[in-house]
Amino acid sequence: MSRAVLPRRTVLRGMIAAGVSVAVPLPRLQGMLNGNGTAYAGGALLPKRFGTWFFGNGILPPHWIPAATGVGSAWTLSPALQPLLEVKPWLQVVTGLAIKLPNISPHKAHPAAALTGFNSAADVQAPSIDQLMAPLVNAGATPPYPTGIHVGISNTSGAGALDLRISFRGPGASNPPEYDPANLFKTLLMYSGQSSGGATPAGPDPELARRKRVLDAVKDAAASLRARLGKDDQIRLDQHLTGVDQIETQIATLQAMKPVATNATLVDPSKAYPNMGAVGSITALRCKAMSDLIVFALATDLTRVFSYMFSCAACHGSYADAGLANATFHEDYGHRKLPAGEPGATEGFKTGVVYAMTNLNDTLVRMKNVPDGAGNLLDNSCVYVTSCTSESKSHSGLDYPILVAGKAGGTLKGDQHLRIVGDNVSKVPFTLLTAMGSKLTSFGNAEGMVTTGIPGLLA
Repeated sequence: MSRAVLPRRTVLRGMIAAGVSVAVPLPRLQGMLNGNGTAYAGGALLPKRFGTWFFGNGILPPHWIPAATGVGSAWTLSPALQPLLEVKPWLQVVTGLAIKLPNISPHKAHPAAALTGFNSAADVQAPSIDQLMAPLVNAGATPPYPTGIHVGISNTSGAGALDLRISFRGPGASNPPEYDPANLFKTLLMYSGQSSGGATPAGPDPELARRKRVLDAVKDAAASLRARLGKDDQIRLDQHLTGVDQIETQIATLQAMKPVATNATLVDPSKAYPNMGAVGSITALRCKAMSDLIVFALATDLTRVFSYMFSCAACHGSYADAGLANATFHEDYGHRKLPAGEPGATEGFKTGVVYAMTNLNDTLVRMKNVPDGAGNLLDNSCVYVTSCTSESKSHSGLDYPILVAGKAGGTLKGDQHLRIVGDNVSKVPFTLLTAMGSKLTSFGNAEGMVTTGIPGLLA
């Protein structure tokens, strides 16, 4: 079958209910690209994407730091990072770096420094790294979500921390996360609804997604498009539409979950029933749903920026889904206040960090499994991973947890452990900005300011 040349903004359109049309974006098909799969058919370069993936309460450095440095087989993942084995070729672990700004407020000053390069007062003082990236990755385009899609899992924070925010356009201007995957799902698939008369309605019925499946509305358009595609693009289209169907099914499953039977009254469902999938609860199922939606949005160019707050700064939520006691992870495990004693609390804290990395791996593997041009979505993305402190019990800023995943369109290396003891954490975001084409000559302020990056991260 001959290869069809497609406009890169091709979507599937159909009518769903009450005269409202829907548009399902498509992944990047080969028919939209040049013969090498390295650029669009019209000559435009494939876009890069950037994401921040954040987990609260820090690490235990001996458990986190790989034993050896180097590239490829020269180093192996530490116990805390073992869940990331499948994406090791796309992973760079940077250890030894330190937060140089004063720790004026635990779980607030440090993450503000890691995300913005500035200290925090009543609020952050500068845009976060994802918002500095947005104009770079959006150059020449205006995605429906130009400042990104921002999601969260846990919504239980400690006083004085950054609270429930990791993305900032500037002081007093945060990008609050969406905690309900059902809300995000409806938004992603209904964002371009128009009435049949051409006028924009007040908004689609919020129950629309439940009353009629979106895929039914575009099946005729999908069949027509499929007939024009080459074999490889037919497979990609089928996989994409199957993925949309799986997302819808997964969200419906989450919505149908109910608390287990109990005689107790006035209980906190996120702690009493940690596996129910309630908004704010920390469960692998909720993480998978959010990862599916984020990857869908990136693959279809609805956005090129995201922030994913797995657990917020100073997260007091329960990690019961990881097999731990239904207790506050920040206090009982992070600060080793578990009634059973410190040894058990320390082992439980290690389990919690491994659990966080398992959920990070879920996001990254889903990115890796999505074709994008000649490679995959992770090849063309950069994901910056950090936390709100280093050693959890002491609020240390030494040996700060920093991971970089993805190759940013070939500008970043992979499969590497770099250890740079005592240098400034700000050098990592400055390096990533450089890799994405930034012309900034510095990043951060006061002790957090840097004017040079880490060349070893660059390809």
